[in-house]
Amino acid sequence: MLTLSTTLARFVKAQLLPPFLVLSDFARQAANVIPETCDRFSFRHFWGDSILSADAYFVIDSYENVRLRNNFRNAEPPDKPDAFFGTEIVRGSFCPQAAAMLAALFLRHSGKELRIATDTEPNLKRDAILICYGTPDLNFKSFDVEAWSGSSLCQFLFMPDGRRAFKLAGQVHSVENRWGVTYDKAIVLRLTNRQESNRPHVICAGLTEWGSLAAVHHLTKNWKELHKRFDSFGKRRDFCVLIEVQCGQCENARELTSVVWWEPGSAPNPVLVSNHV
Repeated sequence: MLTLSTTLARFVKAQLLPPFLVLSDFARQAANVIPETCDRFSFRHFWGDSILSADAYFVIDSYENVRLRNNFRNAEPPDKPDAFFGTEIVRGSFCPQAAAMLAALFLRHSGKELRIATDTEPNLKRDAILICYGTPDLNFKSFDVEAWSGSSLCQFLFMPDGRRAFKLAGQVHSVENRWGVTYDKAIVLRLTNRQESNRPHVICAGLTEWGSLAAVHHLTKNWKELHKRFDSFGKRRDFCVLIEVQCGQCENARELTSVVWWEPGSAPNPVLVSNHV
């Protein structure tokens, strides 16, 4: 003999449970789709609407023993590869890792493939979306981007003792050795080519290979935070973030300082927005 509780349980199982399961499954799918859609929208705003139609290029050094600066002087091949802090690292060794991180980022949020190009390819023009890997003395396109910007946000330079350095907000930052540990400096610089196509030019560059890879890692992991900080009120602002990383630990970088152009349409007037030194 069926009891009232048994009958009620069967009714709930037969009539109410299936719609509830459908709604629950729909809610789970929506919870995944909505954040992904928001990320795609933010990604498009961070890179500009041209990300839907234009190709994006990851631009690396062509490694043809050409160095910029001082009237594009030629550099003689060294006797052996440059050594970085106890471990010999050939320049450009981390390019595949950097390219893989950026390619995965673009494929996930835009559905487009990131093209790989060298800095000497003639088809790379100012109206392309460029992500330049390496400092201006090693990468022609990094040099071009710095020249186009007038070095207003960040300037790459050589110190009197020959060390390579970045200059932001009047402060010079170079590689440091503290208590036997070497710390590299790196930048993530975004400039928008507003006069022609509104397509961004980005530089990810360190003073050593560790810093360059750390800059790419910082961009891929923190682009949403950078978007919130520098693209508020519907404006995409040019910015430069300086990070410090212990050589050998490119995933543990910390931000030191950042500068930004608050008014994109005005003449370059960078403002220091944070300083964690």
